Amino acid sequence: MDLFGAGRRRHHREQERMRAETAARNAREAAERQRRAYEDQLRQMQERANQQFRQQLQEYQRGYQAQAEATIEAGRMQIQALEDQRAQREAADKLQQQLTIQSNVSKSRGGRQASLQIAPQQTEKTAGTQAFRRRRDQFRLAPIKTTAGVNVPTGSILNV
Repeated sequence: MDLFGAGRRRHHREQERMRAETAARNAREAAERQRRAYEDQLRQMQERANQQFRQQLQEYQRGYQAQAEATIEAGRMQIQALEDQRAQREAADKLQQQLTIQSNVSKSRGGRQASLQIAPQQTEKTAGTQAFRRRRDQFRLAPIKTTAGVNVPTGSILNV
C-alpha cells in the first residue's frame, strides 16, 4: 500500500467520507433526539393544558351545577307556592260556596212573612159540673136497703 500519493489520498477521502457519514448520522440522531424531546415537551405542554382545561371545565361545571340546582330549587319553591295558592283558593271557594248557600237560605227564610198566629182555643171548658159528669160512675152509691134502724149487717137480712 502506498501511503504517499494516491493511496494516502484515497485513505484520507475514506476517512473524510466516514467522518462525514458519522457526522451526518450524529446530526440525524441529534435531530431525532431533539425531535423526540420537542414532541415530549409538546406532549407535556398539551397534557398540562388539557389538565388545566379539565380543571376549568370542572369549575365551570360546579358553578353551572350549583346554578342549575339553585334554579331547580327556585322552581320547586314557585311550584310549592302555586300549589299553596291553589289550595288556599280552593278552600276559599269552598268557604265562599258554603257562605253563599247559607246566605241564600237566610235570604229565603228572611223573605218569608212571619206565620206565627195565635191559635184559637182548642180545649173545652171544664168549668161547672162537667168533670163530675165525666166521672159519674165513680161516685155511684150503693142502693139503700130497707133496714133502717136495724143494726144488723145487710148480708144477713132476709127479704123483709
